[in-house]
Amino acid sequence: MRNFLFLRPTSLDEAISLLQRHGDDAKAMAGGQSVVLLLREGLIVAEVIVSLAKIPGLDDIEAAADALTLGGLTTHRQVEKSPAIREHFPFICEAYPMVATVPVRNIATLGGNLCHNAPGSDPPAWFIALDATVTLRGPEGERMLTVEEFGTSYYETALKPAEILTSIRLPLMSANTGIAYHKYATRPMDMAFVGVAARVTLEPESDQGAEVRVALSGVAPTTIRARNVEAALRGQRLTEAVIAEAAALAAAEIEPMSDGHASAEYRRKLTVPAARRMLTEAWRRAQASSANPRSGA
Repeated sequence: MRNFLFLRPTSLDEAISLLQRHGDDAKAMAGGQSVVLLLREGLIVAEVIVSLAKIPGLDDIEAAADALTLGGLTTHRQVEKSPAIREHFPFICEAYPMVATVPVRNIATLGGNLCHNAPGSDPPAWFIALDATVTLRGPEGERMLTVEEFGTSYYETALKPAEILTSIRLPLMSANTGIAYHKYATRPMDMAFVGVAARVTLEPESDQGAEVRVALSGVAPTTIRARNVEAALRGQRLTEAVIAEAAALAAAEIEPMSDGHASAEYRRKLTVPAARRMLTEAWRRAQASSANPRSGA
């Protein structure tokens, strides 16, 4: 790994100015888990590293009446242990033992994870299922994108030059909503070769699906929505048979590839039963939540 200049700005404006000044020679660094690995392996080259670690407020978790906002430098461990996350999004706390290891979660950040945009990463699937948005700040000011819009391709995002991901906003869910996530990986802490996050919102006092969201990771160049599956379930009276029929549509929406973890064929075969399983679990959780609003999703 070659030598580089390491800068530690103390404000967002300073960090943006440094990134703008050094252009393509500079890389922003959050927790450093991804950037350091890529530098060491020679997959990226940087003359200047702009660390965001000293910028205040980027690791805050803020609760409002309709959403939680997570700072871009919030670590995975902070989110995993957050009482607000446990109250409003318990499925995230359930899923975190599947994300890397505790030492990694102590250092790695949500913003770094989203900006790295590995195709088998866990949080993008959760956030797409939740219709989460990211706030980006750069030389041209501030803008917001959905997490779905932010990830564009294999390890690529919609970040513009000198832009920084400052926060992720998670809208709170209604009482009649259930959400579930599971991934299939070589080891629990590895990237998913198939990951599914499913969210089901039921019409009041019925099993009719008012809204359905399905996010798939590990089966395309970036985490994607299974829109045909969602459309097939929206407004329908949900049953196991209806869910199974809709889940089968996921096979035509993915672009799996083969690697050292799984073949494209295996990923394709696994996606449909995985989607069916998570949709069924989300539906059951939505039913339980409708009957007992305090039960959570």
